[in-house]
Amino acid sequence: MSRLDETLRPLAARLVARAGTAMTWRRAGPPAYDPATGAVTAAETDTAVTGVIEEVETGHPDGLVRRGDRIVTLAAEPLALEPVPGDALLIGGTVHRVVTVTTTWAGDRPALYRLHVRR
Repeated sequence: MSRLDETLRPLAARLVARAGTAMTWRRAGPPAYDPATGAVTAAETDTAVTGVIEEVETGHPDGLVRRGDRIVTLAAEPLALEPVPGDALLIGGTVHRVVTVTTTWAGDRPALYRLHVRR
């Protein structure tokens, strides 16, 4: 662990906690088949997190951003797992799917995750 890890990771966590909004991070587990019912279900794990929400401009030339997309910044320090595309964030009762994840590093460990999410 480097000096940047010791300094910037806790700082990022404090800033996101201070300026962020409460939300729920949802990750679907592997699907399981129940032979008795014939149903396939996936267990979901919900984690309470705090994130900073930003609206995204739709004028990007590559067309990957849609109206209503958002960027959510999460501090890496309290998370046990890294967010991945396909995860979901429940923000104010609305489900937003993670499209992409960008990591900001502090030394050799992640400090922040920026999630491009879509309703």
